[in-house]
Amino acid sequence: MQPVLGGIEFGRETLDRLVRIENVVAIKEASFDARKFAETVRILEKAPKKITVLTGNDNFIYESLVMGAEGGLLGFGTIAVDMQVEMFRLASEGRFREAGEIWKELLPLEEAIFAPPVRDYRARLKVALKAMGVIDEAFVRPPLLPVSKDEEERIRAALKRLGAL
Repeated sequence: MQPVLGGIEFGRETLDRLVRIENVVAIKEASFDARKFAETVRILEKAPKKITVLTGNDNFIYESLVMGAEGGLLGFGTIAVDMQVEMFRLASEGRFREAGEIWKELLPLEEAIFAPPVRDYRARLKVALKAMGVIDEAFVRPPLLPVSKDEEERIRAALKRLGAL
């Protein structure tokens, strides 16, 4: 889990203990670290029962699908939804080349939303959703801060390139 977002990372011992809990059927891996994600997938593949791996790695959604994610719990999932649903569908069918083409289209917007510092992604998402007419205001509560005008323009430009505006 992204430490800056208040998460913790589960090591092998913790994962081994979690999978033995009857009601645990899935684990969200959101370290924003591809190597850590791959290690978690390998550990869970050896679990005594089926555990679904969900990606929370907005910075490498497509790559997570290639490495074994079966779904996702993503902040980025609130935007360009149709494209992401199609990308997930194609990946689930093993059509990774086609899924990767969608990801290439989405990537400039993802990079605008999840630019450093990553903790500001919520404010950036709200700017994008407001620009698209999904919400009326891009208000964020403290301690979050609104984005700068320059950042707002980068987000709008990425939305325009994607054809979302």
